[in-house]
Amino acid sequence: MEIGLGTIVYEFAGIPLKASLERIAQFGIKYIDVLAFGDYNPAFFPKEEQVAIAEKLHALGIKASSVVTCAHGNLASDDEEEVAFAVEQLKLAALFIRHLGGRQVLIGKGVGNIDFSLPRERAWRNVVKVLKEYCQWCQKHDVLVILELEPESLYICNGPEAMRRLIEEVNEPNLFANIDIGHLNILRVPPQDLAPLKEKIIHVHISDNDGLAHTNSIIGEGTTDIRWYIDTLLDFGIDEVARSQGEVAVAGIELGHPGEYIQDPDYRVLKSLGNVLSRVPRLRKVRGDEDI
Repeated sequence: MEIGLGTIVYEFAGIPLKASLERIAQFGIKYIDVLAFGDYNPAFFPKEEQVAIAEKLHALGIKASSVVTCAHGNLASDDEEEVAFAVEQLKLAALFIRHLGGRQVLIGKGVGNIDFSLPRERAWRNVVKVLKEYCQWCQKHDVLVILELEPESLYICNGPEAMRRLIEEVNEPNLFANIDIGHLNILRVPPQDLAPLKEKIIHVHISDNDGLAHTNSIIGEGTTDIRWYIDTLLDFGIDEVARSQGEVAVAGIELGHPGEYIQDPDYRVLKSLGNVLSRVPRLRKVRGDEDI
């Protein structure tokens, strides 16, 4: 598994995507998870600009491991227009990551949520239908679809069991799982409980919090036992699952939460990277791909 970084920390600092790449490269980070909302929304980038960003990535030796999309609207909704708008954003995100040379679209916001007058069972059926159709569309573009769970009850994908059920019911070969370690810390879910998903886990978010609020704090300032989760996922065979799809398993550090303005993104990255490397020896690297 390789260490990566979510561009969210620079998005919330108001730094354009192309400019943030130079700053990320200085830390020796080779993989990024590109945020797909706010100023980094692919709808804002014409194809020529996306190609320019891809060229910048190549020149810096960085690969876009995934695009993280939190589409506006509710994928679980009964409103066909609302769902269609959200799916169109997901499709833009998929084309965006392909233009950047990657293949993974990570769907955030719990893949949809329960709303007033929307029973969970109907919301669940709506999401399964939308995911199946989107996965089939993504197969035509050689894109993998990755689900992320959220640690709040009103989301559709709100825990490992809900994620397992979604993957089984959608039943498409390009549907996989992301594990956000900080989210599991809030849910009090130990890594052993992820065993039923181990053949589908292909991506990780390293985040931290106090176990109560979803803050994406500097790694090491919260209570998340990062080593416990990473070591267990490595033992589960995450690297082999990723390789079976022609991918590299990436653990992307995620810093900052929506609505926050970050004044010190480089400091947060530096401190978090140091804490991850010191706490998880199996992720520690030196020159290039040489393991310590």
